[in-house]
Amino acid sequence: MSESISADSEVIGAATCDECRARIKILEKHRPLIGRAVRCPKCRALFTLSLDVPSVAEQSAIAAEEERTKEKKRNKRTRDEIRGGHIEKALSGFKSLHARLQSLAQEAGNKEEQVRIWCVDALRSALGYDDDELETERKVLNGRIDIAIKKDGKVLIVVECKAIRSRLGANVLEQAGTYAATLSASWVVLTNGDIWKLYRVIPRNGHEPKLELVFDVALLDDDGISARDAENLYLLTSRAMSCGDTEKAYHRVVCKNSIRLRSALFSERVVKAIRLELVQSYEAEAETKVQIDDEEMLEALRDEFDLTEL
Repeated sequence: MSESISADSEVIGAATCDECRARIKILEKHRPLIGRAVRCPKCRALFTLSLDVPSVAEQSAIAAEEERTKEKKRNKRTRDEIRGGHIEKALSGFKSLHARLQSLAQEAGNKEEQVRIWCVDALRSALGYDDDELETERKVLNGRIDIAIKKDGKVLIVVECKAIRSRLGANVLEQAGTYAATLSASWVVLTNGDIWKLYRVIPRNGHEPKLELVFDVALLDDDGISARDAENLYLLTSRAMSCGDTEKAYHRVVCKNSIRLRSALFSERVVKAIRLELVQSYEAEAETKVQIDDEEMLEALRDEFDLTEL
């Protein structure tokens, strides 16, 4: 049976294709193929593999290629390392602005404009946005968007800023959601500087968009700006948006929300699994087999759990 040669691992020599005369690197993993019919990776013709010593020029080229490969491996960062770097940047960036935020919180008559300026600085220094990606006070409908974050000229995120002691209630969210829907933006951020909330905008034909909360962090709470806060705020970065990390985080949150938890807990499959576990574990402990059917198990689950706490 013929076999193809692929490149990898340590070079042990070279071979010449009988058909096209191409010179081919032979690797350690190909040693068992010496003397057998193999297929040329260039012309695909069959030839008997025999090992030659590479020429001086070939040896130099092989050594240079191996060094380039090693250098690439040294310089290549993993996806987690890249993500970690962005999280560290967000953490250090927000920490550098924290004292200024605390001063804003202590000032009398704090205004929304001051918070907006602080947030723009945070988006630049902590979250990595360029000036041309940020547009302030963009006109829309009968109002203005405090900060519009753009990608390739399209508004991706609508940021609604309020004064630092303002509540970010349903009316604020509704207004921001309407602005986002008008501009076909995918995300909404509500913030008063201290509290940051990220929402996914879900369009609905003939209705106001649905807004799903992804995270809710406070920067002026007892633990200040924590590592967990930074992981959440990283989701606002251009990198997280473009590589899909923010979208994945949204789906993880929705997958385990209270509605889905309730549905899963009382599903036929889960009820049956809990019943079997209870019956078998009790029999092992008490040496007594108990008969419980699925309906009885479902009723016991409903009695035990206060669904409002899910």
